Amino acid sequence: MMQIKRILLLLLIALIFHPIYAQTDKAVQVKRSIDKVKIEGKYFYIHIVQKGESLYAISKAYGVSQMEIAMENADIYMGIKPDMALKIPAKDITPQDEDEKYIYHIVKKGETLFGLSRQYQVPIDEIAKVNSDVKSGLILNQVLLIPRDKLNSMNVALKSDSGSFIFHEVRPKEGLYSISRKYGVSIQSIEEFNKEILENGLKAGSILRIPKTNVVSNTTINTTTSKDLNTNDLISDNNDYTTPFVKCDTFDYKDSKQVFKISLLLPLLADAEEKDSSDVNTENAGVEKITSRQHNFLDFYQGFLLAVDSLKREGLSLNLSVYNTNKSLAESKKILNEKGLRESDLIIGPVYPELLEPFANYSRENRINIISPLSQNDALLKGNPYYFQINPSLLIQFDEFASKINFCTESNLMVIYEDDSLKTDVNEKYKSFIEQRINQCEGAESIHFKELKYTPGGFAAEVKEKLNQSMTDQKENVFIIPSENEAFVSDFLSHLFALTTYYNYKVKVYGFPRWQKFKNIPIEYFYKLNVHVFTPFFVDYNKRDVKLFVDDYRHFYRSEPSQYSFQGYDIGLYFLKALKKYGLDFKYCLRNHDVDLLQSNYKFIQQSSVDGFDNKSVFLINYTQDFDIVEVK
Repeated sequence: MMQIKRILLLLLIALIFHPIYAQTDKAVQVKRSIDKVKIEGKYFYIHIVQKGESLYAISKAYGVSQMEIAMENADIYMGIKPDMALKIPAKDITPQDEDEKYIYHIVKKGETLFGLSRQYQVPIDEIAKVNSDVKSGLILNQVLLIPRDKLNSMNVALKSDSGSFIFHEVRPKEGLYSISRKYGVSIQSIEEFNKEILENGLKAGSILRIPKTNVVSNTTINTTTSKDLNTNDLISDNNDYTTPFVKCDTFDYKDSKQVFKISLLLPLLADAEEKDSSDVNTENAGVEKITSRQHNFLDFYQGFLLAVDSLKREGLSLNLSVYNTNKSLAESKKILNEKGLRESDLIIGPVYPELLEPFANYSRENRINIISPLSQNDALLKGNPYYFQINPSLLIQFDEFASKINFCTESNLMVIYEDDSLKTDVNEKYKSFIEQRINQCEGAESIHFKELKYTPGGFAAEVKEKLNQSMTDQKENVFIIPSENEAFVSDFLSHLFALTTYYNYKVKVYGFPRWQKFKNIPIEYFYKLNVHVFTPFFVDYNKRDVKLFVDDYRHFYRSEPSQYSFQGYDIGLYFLKALKKYGLDFKYCLRNHDVDLLQSNYKFIQQSSVDGFDNKSVFLINYTQDFDIVEVK
């Protein structure tokens, strides 16, 4: 069988390469490309196949054999097609110092001159000097020369120009008249400062320099340092870099008639290890039940579909592709070869932590925004501005939670730690967040908090005595317990509940999100001890939007929505609205994107302009003594 396949392959190659087979296209004139690139030390021309061109004709035009081309382009064994990009060995190029001067960049889908300028930190006019054809806009697979000696010089250029100009990226169907009205400057002024760019007419994607006036623009690309931003901005104020910001009301979805391509990656089918005897319906042999894990992701999918339906009623057009993933990295990575995934405008998933890295890398390489809907991996945020993490890490949540507490009051503050050497480092981080907030108080030097460490299961009388000595009946006793260990939390709350009941102490307890899932702690402890829990998710069933969603979910799916259903809906609603409102560059506009979600509040931050977006929003909920659960505003 292997011998037959080998013979067929040889016949196919011989047929493709035989001159007689190619003579039908002899009259076709192949235009040689001047675009060249250096890959792994070898020079190539990038040739975009035109209709009617054959491999034989292309090989003759470049003076190389068909076999040499085939060795560099494995896909041609299936035949060449129009728009295919071929790497042609450049035999006529001798190694020069050109590669020392330039980086060769092949333009990918969705890239703009402004985006490449920001990526390489090279001013737009410097790129235009060595790539004269960019004035009319970028073309897919076009090779651009990026001058190495100008790398990282954009900050200097922007700082010098930002005092005089605003940079504006031309949108489709946008004219000089509308641009001049938006900025309150004359058409003549715009033409004066953009003579070279406007030489062949105004093109979408071109970057214009608009002379600044006292008129506030509605459509600008501003240069803003992180020191100028407040805590509501996308960029963290702990960094000293310069990054462009877009005031985002320029994308006209109705006029663009764009159909967005969305890829959803979910484990909707059971893995082999999940198919055990307990999942088989004995009454219907061979029929498998849906596992609890599958049920969760099906809920997510159903919630997402309701968001899609809502946006389609508002006029959004999209194509949704759903890919099944599983825990096998090797199996799931096969999806990366799917053409549909490569053409996506937005990828949502995967959900398993072990699958995130290859898909995150894929998103960065192909410049496709990707959303991690459930899992956390802070390391993937570094250096990937296309990566969105929905569920904040526990440290990010605690820091945001600490910002909601007024540590400047005279409350009797105590931090209770589990006495475990393995948790010393993380406990120190929690302590540093608290100290940081206290240091912001007026008279911070007089504010102190007590620390108590103990191991659960110790001598009860001794623990209660130590607690009793630390508490007072003169003011509120506030406890912060940075632990997700149910045994530890249960043991401490039982002691505190006993003391509070006996001495009638006034207390408030701050705890972690996982506390809501504890099963062995009497719920009355939470209400009696005035427990406050920070969490990234909270559903207020009194809200009108929540009631409408629940009604729709019951109507379409004949079941009750779970936390996963709400999560799927919120992610779909937020990001699809962003695409509709701002287009493919929506990530630059999220600081202005306020969407009323059902169980989440998205507040994305970047640690630098080249890093991913981490959601830092949390709720603070309170178990009241009226046996109610309410959000603390």
